[in-house]
Amino acid sequence: MRIGFWPPVYGNWIMSDDPALCDPSFEHTRRATQLAEALGFDTLLLAEHFINPLGASVDQLDAWTTAAALAAVTDSIEIIAAVKPGLRAPGVVAKMAANIDHVSRGRFAINLVSAWWPPEYEMLGAQALTHDDRYVRASDYISIIKGLWTQPSFSYEGTYYRVRGATIAPLPMQKPHPIVYAGGESEAGRDLAASVADVYLLNGRAIEELAPIIADMERRASLRRRRLRYGIAGFVICRETQAAAFAEFERLAALKHGKVVGGDAQTAMHKNKSPAPLRVGINGGTDAGLVGTPEKIAGQMRKMAALGVETFLLQFHPTLEEIERFGKQVLPLIRT
Repeated sequence: MRIGFWPPVYGNWIMSDDPALCDPSFEHTRRATQLAEALGFDTLLLAEHFINPLGASVDQLDAWTTAAALAAVTDSIEIIAAVKPGLRAPGVVAKMAANIDHVSRGRFAINLVSAWWPPEYEMLGAQALTHDDRYVRASDYISIIKGLWTQPSFSYEGTYYRVRGATIAPLPMQKPHPIVYAGGESEAGRDLAASVADVYLLNGRAIEELAPIIADMERRASLRRRRLRYGIAGFVICRETQAAAFAEFERLAALKHGKVVGGDAQTAMHKNKSPAPLRVGINGGTDAGLVGTPEKIAGQMRKMAALGVETFLLQFHPTLEEIERFGKQVLPLIRT
């Protein structure tokens, strides 16, 4: 198993705009990252937004400048930065990624996100596009990035982008290129991930729902003569007893405040919401079932690993305290 976490670029992962509960500062993320690395975490994922989905006045940490800064102050943890096609040119992203890969000495990766929240595109004067068209654009985008990462001179003509004789130097340290993570649960999202991703990321969900999705992705990848690895998101609430964990779950659920307005209703993540009356976190969050004692959480993660899940990208609140709790109480159970 590979264990990772989501630095709180929104300020927290309980989806609250309460300033007393938010800390989207670089200093907070740096401390969390260095703590996680010291405890034995393997990776982290920086979500990308230009404005905070809970409101334009709420602070939001930038993913890519943060990734570069973290690369310089860490030694072993993988750094994944999400990227949304359309907000930066693909050649610019390819160059930035190659540079961060050198700064980190081969520890950088990207998470290709086709975007579920049009308002920040509209705000910046970029094309928001309809759901399936976003995946066409993302296919063009990652084709150019991979081409620039692997070829001394690269040309490409697609629906949304074209480049001629483009080059970057130096190329990334990792060969053939940095790892590409991608999610997406619609037909278009699954097909794109099966075609271009190294690791397919699932939203947190009940364990009985995982096997059919993984089987479907294995089929899609096999048709393309590719192999995928798998990761999953989840929000962790760890306590000494099940009752104490559920009490904390209820406390955190009650702290949620603020509403995301303008999300694309065609996004599978929004269509396939679980019927659970309480949920904490994003991308499935507590639907992954990582609420309980250290033994219960470790057992749930082992069951997911047996189905093929390799990477766990975890959310915590409060971040520092709960990363330390997980690192000291759950990680030893997983590692043994």
